[in-house]
Amino acid sequence: MKTHIRNISLAFLAGIAGFAAFPPLDISFAAWFCLLPLLLTVEPGKPRENFFYGYLAGVVFFASLLYWLVNVSVPGMIILVLALSVFYGLFALLAGYIRKYSMSLLILPFIWVVLEFIRGNLFTGFPWALLGYTQYRNLNLIQIADITGTYGVSFIIVAFNTAVYAVSIRSKRRISYMMIALIFMLASTSYGIYRLNNLHRWGSPRISVVQGNIPQSYKWDPSYADEIMAGYTALTRQAAGDDTSLIIWPETSYPYLFEEGTQEAETIKELASEVKTPILAGMVSRRAEGYYNTAVLFDGAGRIREKYLKTHLVPFGEYVPFEGALNVVRKYIDKPIGDFEEGDEYTVFPVSSLTAITRPDGTLVRTTNFFRFGVLICFEDIFPYITRNFVNNGANFMVNMTNDAWFGKTAAPLQHMQASVFRAVENRVPVIRAANTGISCFIDPQGKVTEKVQSAGENIFIKGYATSSVNVLYGKSYYTVYGDLFVYFCAFMLAVLFITEGFLLRKENRS
Repeated sequence: MKTHIRNISLAFLAGIAGFAAFPPLDISFAAWFCLLPLLLTVEPGKPRENFFYGYLAGVVFFASLLYWLVNVSVPGMIILVLALSVFYGLFALLAGYIRKYSMSLLILPFIWVVLEFIRGNLFTGFPWALLGYTQYRNLNLIQIADITGTYGVSFIIVAFNTAVYAVSIRSKRRISYMMIALIFMLASTSYGIYRLNNLHRWGSPRISVVQGNIPQSYKWDPSYADEIMAGYTALTRQAAGDDTSLIIWPETSYPYLFEEGTQEAETIKELASEVKTPILAGMVSRRAEGYYNTAVLFDGAGRIREKYLKTHLVPFGEYVPFEGALNVVRKYIDKPIGDFEEGDEYTVFPVSSLTAITRPDGTLVRTTNFFRFGVLICFEDIFPYITRNFVNNGANFMVNMTNDAWFGKTAAPLQHMQASVFRAVENRVPVIRAANTGISCFIDPQGKVTEKVQSAGENIFIKGYATSSVNVLYGKSYYTVYGDLFVYFCAFMLAVLFITEGFLLRKENRS
């Protein structure tokens, strides 16, 4: 009984330590020890107990981390937390298997990476709060993501947790485990320092983002539409005075249903023509097939240049998966569920930037650079493959337009921004975020947040705009070209390690 109570306490501690490593507490150091309490609950030959303690740690972690989902759907939050916690349970279950057969603890980081990847891709996937995200401010360490993706950072963190665990249980190999973990950390940091000093810029378009801070209760109320439009118009006129090449509005910021040829559609065209600056606006558009969450680019003459229809919709938010069988859930989710259609193209938008240089002899030389960018709507930035597809289609930088007003004044916007930091590093492209209530900011290809929309030290639930030059780099990263090869390597190594260890065990038993 005492052991059971001890293990429950350790499982709770593991969940809380993992939560502490993310916003709102944002104690990134906690990530390096957050799995230790869970591993200390693992006992050889007790798969049910191991899964239970792991699952309990997962419930504590995800419930604490995703608390803000209660503002959208209490039943939805409970279901999501219970589903995601399975991955913690599986990790502990497999750790017990490794202990039972005296297998190398170095298998654990490979297991974690594969489980994280499955969590991010199974069904619709939910790669929120990957363990590597905790290090989003540790620029030296996270540069390895341009080879391994975020999963490489997660691997290093789990390797260190494993080494500390080996020391705690006085494993015979504890010194070698710790040395290997430290070598991983040193190699990654050294690579990061090298990359930070060897990135080459070829252009810097000047971009503006506007943050309307529109309450969620106002967004689709027709009586507030003119007021919302007036607010964005005022911010757009201010931003246009900053000599910007593009002004970006947040997701579904345009307060009317967009259909070409209507008076509502003409409003934003006239504004773009007035300020003589391209405007990228988020809106709901309608076609014969249905409604789409859309990004539309208007050029400086008010003409529509391109549209992007969101390709990865939010399940139980923008649509109901398996509508025929699950439509009944609309009755039990306490917020309206949309009925959007899914786009199928990774549209790349054009933008030009005029640069004026004064030569030593006083001559003024003007040059125009042409850039292309992709748009990530809402939570599309948490899916690495979407950004990769855009960059491989020719995007030089990325825009994430989103609306986190649903979640209130919580840690959700900062947790969301962590994903954008890694998309920037993985693909070596700037990521520009335009959010209705924040965080609207500029992230450079190194993963550094360079500029935010803020007022009196606050950057969420405030109204304003920000303008910044973004540094576009030469070439594509290894990760952009080859994708998640590191994950596939981990899966391969996992198979090799299990087969090899199993062969050695059988050999020992025969002898």
